Amino acid sequence: MLLYKFLLGIALSTTFGVIAQDTVVPAPKKTIRNFINPDSLPLMNLRIVPIPILTSTPETGVRFGGALEYFFNAKEKDSEARGSYIHGQLTYSTLGQFEAKATWQVFTKGEKFVFRGSAGYSTYNDRFWGIGNNTVAENNYLAQDYSRIFLESRTYRLLRNQWYIGLKLDYNDVYNVVNKRPLSFNEQQVSGINGSKSLGLGPAVLYEGRDFPFSAHKGAFAEFYFSRNISFKNNPYDFNTWFLDLRKFYPLTPNSTLAFQLSSIHTSGNVPLRELPRVGGSVLMRGYFTGRFRDRSFTALQAEYRFHIWRWVYGAAFGSAGLIDDAPSSYSTANLLKAGGLGLRFLVNKKNRMFLRLDYARNSTAGGAYYIRLNEAF
Repeated sequence: MLLYKFLLGIALSTTFGVIAQDTVVPAPKKTIRNFINPDSLPLMNLRIVPIPILTSTPETGVRFGGALEYFFNAKEKDSEARGSYIHGQLTYSTLGQFEAKATWQVFTKGEKFVFRGSAGYSTYNDRFWGIGNNTVAENNYLAQDYSRIFLESRTYRLLRNQWYIGLKLDYNDVYNVVNKRPLSFNEQQVSGINGSKSLGLGPAVLYEGRDFPFSAHKGAFAEFYFSRNISFKNNPYDFNTWFLDLRKFYPLTPNSTLAFQLSSIHTSGNVPLRELPRVGGSVLMRGYFTGRFRDRSFTALQAEYRFHIWRWVYGAAFGSAGLIDDAPSSYSTANLLKAGGLGLRFLVNKKNRMFLRLDYARNSTAGGAYYIRLNEAF
């Protein structure tokens, strides 16, 4: 069974790249010099790009491996959809974490449909400090290893004026959980601490008004979904999830942007540990380890100023604040979490405005973190 799950993860990561190879268009002058020149990349008609991966976050350590990136713009008559991508990767980290993953964001001809999602298999080293704001001390966390198979898919149909309606599907299987020490009495009471399986389905609404999905210079973005997660196969996890994501981008100059994001997620029912809203990571509340705080409800606001430095080098300054508790009615400014930092951006694809992101962020409790990732946090 484990071998089956392992092979399934690899298949999910590589299938899209193999299919895409049939559409490669030969391009002239694919020299090393042009390949590393951001101004030349969009002129080379590169459809499938094999790239090495080297990223770093506190949760994974240094992650390395390889990927196939398939970039395209669906065309209809004289119009061209915004940039789409299908990404498949195999990686391993210095903390012993393996991941086979596929991610995609596809705009069809005329942008009548939008497909967004990710799927794959991974092994992970997690840390658990407790639930709520009153957690154990920074170094007293429970270390856990586990395996995971996951699918997150959103399919949208255009209504009008960049508004879409669609369906969200989630599947998450956390198994082979290994606790690095015996569980305390309180930890034993946590739902799903030794693994869980969930399947969720529900409606979703999207507004996609950004000029560049990978790194917007202007426009707005909004997404809302409700997911009903049902229990099955002796898994008692029956719960609901509400999610809201609002983003706005203000162009200050042709090469600078002021960006804002409001994100809010709420759950109810018998929610397993890995499905609880979490603080931290490379996207929201940068500077906190993913899962440093967890509870049923989490709302955060972040702002980022992005500016040009020199040729293909850009900079960023960002800050965020958030509240987490068992419900929005329990939020208290006394528990306000804060984080912020600085970063560099390196332009790697001028046509689709794609950047390699290097961030350093600190949080208001203890410590900080470095992040090396592709594309902006939001």
